[in-house]
Amino acid sequence: MNLKMRDYLRVIVTGFLYIMPFSLLAEKLTIACPQKDIPFEVELALTPAVQAKGLMFRASLPEDQGMLFVFLGDRPVTMWMKNTLIPLDMLFIDDAGKIMGIFENTKPFSLKAIGPASGTTQVLELKGGTVKKHGITKNCVVQINIKK
Repeated sequence: MNLKMRDYLRVIVTGFLYIMPFSLLAEKLTIACPQKDIPFEVELALTPAVQAKGLMFRASLPEDQGMLFVFLGDRPVTMWMKNTLIPLDMLFIDDAGKIMGIFENTKPFSLKAIGPASGTTQVLELKGGTVKKHGITKNCVVQINIKK
């Protein structure tokens, strides 16, 4: 395939992902901490539509699951808890997987801005209490392997 065809396909796939109204499930995300590795299954929030909805209206979230919001480039990212029924722990992460900020047990239904943490390209939302339960700190690194 020549370069022009690859570029054309990249534009088509990117456009599809941009308008896609549903999240994708990742095979595995691991939070590698000095004391242990903690595995999770996460949904990927790649599009503005999916990111706007996030985990709203969900009555529960299993302890080993979450949602990873992926943004284009590092920028100040803020989140909120509008229409979110359960408390969440939020990890603000840079493109290398370094945790830039941790916000624990965010308040359901709150419109208060959460964040930002400079250098953020991703935000991982987990069930509230997960950070404390596993001892997750800024010394941990987030690693993701997406299904192929």
